[in-house]
Amino acid sequence: MGRGYVPAALLLIIPTAVLLAVPLYNRLNPQLFGLPFFWWFQGLWLIIAAVMYIGAALILEHGDTDRGEA
Repeated sequence: MGRGYVPAALLLIIPTAVLLAVPLYNRLNPQLFGLPFFWWFQGLWLIIAAVMYIGAALILEHGDTDRGEA
């Protein structure tokens, strides 16, 4: 098992856990540009999760290339 699996797993688990914890963001205030907190928080995490998923993919891809050279 490679070293990159733990950081990649964390990058995949964190956004999933945050978005599944609905009571954390199930409210109307504070509003941002007229959008309730519930909506803009999810939109923000959509971007954050995409970046984290790309990071996990890069970590796993880098681990695969290291394994292939050995």
